[in-house]
Amino acid sequence: MDFELLEIKACQEEGYHPLVYFEGWRVAFLNDTPKFHMENIQEMQRHNTSDEVFLLLEGSFTLYVSDGKGNELGTLKAIPLEKGKLYNVKKGVWHTHVTGPGAKAAIIENADVSPDNTDYLPVDLKAVLSKES
Repeated sequence: MDFELLEIKACQEEGYHPLVYFEGWRVAFLNDTPKFHMENIQEMQRHNTSDEVFLLLEGSFTLYVSDGKGNELGTLKAIPLEKGKLYNVKKGVWHTHVTGPGAKAAIIENADVSPDNTDYLPVDLKAVLSKES
């Protein structure tokens, strides 16, 4: 294959792996890892310069989004991802995600998303969800 015509990327390692960059955007795989299991989620994040698109490829993956404003968490909503659907978390929305065994998702966002333009809000996700039930 002429790799000037086509790049083919894959990654089976746990965690987040940016694989393709082009002009202002990047595509990554997020593979299941204990860091993203419910009992280990300790913060929400919001990106101030980019929407973030999720596409479930395998396994189970749940997005948690919040209607909170400023540094308030607000009300959380759990959205289990379905294969074949794109989920676009809008710029400035508090969110996090929980992966299940064998989960793999593609993530598309601006290439400049970094801790410098992302806010973090400490939260014990498991505790918050048990209070809301």
